[in-house]
Amino acid sequence: MMDVISFGGYLISFLFVLSIIVIVHEWGHFFIARRCGVQIVVFSIGFGKKLWSRIDKKGTKWQVCAIPLGGYVQMLGDEDAASMKKSDAGLTKEEQKHTFMAQPLWKKVGIIFAGPFMNYFFAIVTLVVILTTVGYIRIPPVVGEVLPQSAAQKAGLQKGDVILSVNEKKVEEFSDLKRAIVFTDDGEEVILTVLRGTDTFDVTIYPQSEKKGKMPQIGVVAPLEAEPTFKKYSIPDAMIEATKMAYDITFDTLVYLGQILTGKRTADDLRGPIGIAEASGDAAKAGFWEFIMFIVQVSIAIGFINLLPIPMLDGGHLAMYAVEAVTRQPISEKMQMVLFRAGVMLIFAVFIFTLFKDIPRVFGRIFHL
Repeated sequence: MMDVISFGGYLISFLFVLSIIVIVHEWGHFFIARRCGVQIVVFSIGFGKKLWSRIDKKGTKWQVCAIPLGGYVQMLGDEDAASMKKSDAGLTKEEQKHTFMAQPLWKKVGIIFAGPFMNYFFAIVTLVVILTTVGYIRIPPVVGEVLPQSAAQKAGLQKGDVILSVNEKKVEEFSDLKRAIVFTDDGEEVILTVLRGTDTFDVTIYPQSEKKGKMPQIGVVAPLEAEPTFKKYSIPDAMIEATKMAYDITFDTLVYLGQILTGKRTADDLRGPIGIAEASGDAAKAGFWEFIMFIVQVSIAIGFINLLPIPMLDGGHLAMYAVEAVTRQPISEKMQMVLFRAGVMLIFAVFIFTLFKDIPRVFGRIFHL
């Protein structure tokens, strides 16, 4: 249970995660922009009152501000931190060459894409370090307990059964089983290949959700007494495994969003800033490596979300550049502002929705309601 005192720890954990992820993202934009000859005016960690700053030999002001809610990179010609308003007024012809808007289309695409890419790169590199030094714990796909009145009980599953595959897709660990079931439809027929003793056979099972729109379950629990497989990887194998893990997280997120949009699942499990703060605190309390894995997951999520074709996000910019590549002319500034405002309204609506979902749950934990 969370109490009022530990709320501060949750807040610190959240701000730490947010700062790491945003710095990684903005560093991607910064790194490629510099390589493309764009002048970076400001690299800011946080917003608001400036607490510390220095200017490097290339004229970039590095600063730390009082409000630790992210950060930004401001390029030459940007009139605001969001880089939406751009102007070369007052710049010399030489300076104008080093603005973002003066760059060819392929450089603009590279600079914008670099932010989400760096989130993925950071996550994969971190996973490689974990897999090669600490290793990865795999819980075997063994049935530890069958819950009463569950789909598993109705299908005849028993304690000790080993799940070999789900719909002919191989299962290597318990989390594979969970992932496969979660992304089925409520009541959908699923074929499990089961090893019981020396016998292998198929079982037809129909996952059930507690109520419409919730995640389907079959009602089995991982065995507490099962010995996990603890494996360290070589660097090449770790790179492959880390890339696969990043892909799985992205694919699961995409499927989940698709199910929400098609009405197959409710959006009750979406988390906004407050929900992420709650999850970051829980991860920090669970242990160092659990917290690192949470940062990896958030980095991938931020990278993925920023690639969505929503105006204001990186993906929105990339979509406009795709249109420009096809039509051979940029979208008008007026239309860009219309799309930008629409994107802001959409993001604000999602923020409000998740806020109303997060607040009752989080405050219930704080005050034991």
